[in-house]
Amino acid sequence: MRNTFGKLCVILATLVLLFSVAFFTIALILRDNDYIEQKYKELDVSTQMGMSVPDLSRATTALLDYMRGERPNIKVEAKVNGADIPDIFFHEKEVVHMAEVQTLWLGLDAFAKFGAIGAAALLIGGILLIERGKKRAILSSGIFWGCGIFGGFLGFMGVWAILDFSSFWTVFHFIIFPASLFQYLSAGATVQAMNELNWMLPNDSIMVNMLFPIFPPLVLRCAICVIIEIAVVVIAAIFIRFAWRKQGTRSPVADIVVVEHDENEPVPIKGPDLVLAHKLRNAPVSKRAEILRRAKNGEPLEDPPKPFEKKEIPLNSQAAESERISAEESAADETAEPSAEASDETFLQQEEAAEQVTIADEPARITTEECAASLEPAAGEQSEEQNDSEEQA
Repeated sequence: MRNTFGKLCVILATLVLLFSVAFFTIALILRDNDYIEQKYKELDVSTQMGMSVPDLSRATTALLDYMRGERPNIKVEAKVNGADIPDIFFHEKEVVHMAEVQTLWLGLDAFAKFGAIGAAALLIGGILLIERGKKRAILSSGIFWGCGIFGGFLGFMGVWAILDFSSFWTVFHFIIFPASLFQYLSAGATVQAMNELNWMLPNDSIMVNMLFPIFPPLVLRCAICVIIEIAVVVIAAIFIRFAWRKQGTRSPVADIVVVEHDENEPVPIKGPDLVLAHKLRNAPVSKRAEILRRAKNGEPLEDPPKPFEKKEIPLNSQAAESERISAEESAADETAEPSAEASDETFLQQEEAAEQVTIADEPARITTEECAASLEPAAGEQSEEQNDSEEQA
């Protein structure tokens, strides 16, 4: 949600900023009297109007100064077709319409001035609302959207004016002068009601016949300047999106480098410092700045461990400790002796039982051996008797 509001603030800031810059550009172009006089000469408006070029330029400057609030009225004296006219803008509609134009221009001028300040505040607020890590992408996207909306609106208006200028001019005046729209609708929306509107000037109006020929080149020049301004803002957004990046964030995985090297030497690998990232992730927030400072200056990230300090025990304490240890050892020996003697007695009893078993089995063993020995001579005698019988035979 924060990112959405931040993007909307950036889009609105871009629209207001582009409008303010476009208004100031148009105001600057309308102050170029030399360009206006040059267009009068190129288009030969002097011959069509029966007025000299200096008079045309002076009358145009009077209208523009009155529109900007720098002149009390639009009364201008000039020669038209050789006749001196004390006030060439003599139609009542011309005076009333220029008063409406002055009110509109001063309002737009105030909006453009305060709008530029508001656009800067909206842009800063949008950047602060966007979450960290997404500022570049959302900021550039918001600027793109703002430029697209503003440029699309101007393009639509330009195509409409080229295809049907009459309807465009009527709708445009109804938008910038909404009171005339209510007046037209309340009068029945007829042709007569349209002709009674203040901005519908008569055909013999010097103001219309004087400004109409130079209006297209002025609009074209303003449009070109505004398009250039939009292009500059778009280029700035592209720079923010793709060129303004921090080093080391383009590839999160280190590149594998294959080079010939000694087996005992480590291979240098270009990539993010994973050890530093691990230390920062597991370190407390209060110590992260110190770790970054050490990494930047090439210092060890951690302090070396402190050596073990052996505590010295006083002599009295040492003697007491040795006496305690000897007392514990003697107590352990006393508790262990009965068990050792009991084990020795058990072992002797087992040996005696084994000897008795051996002695009990020995007579049977001797009797068996004696029986075997007594049988051997009988067998020998039998063999001798067999030998004697064989000899007699």
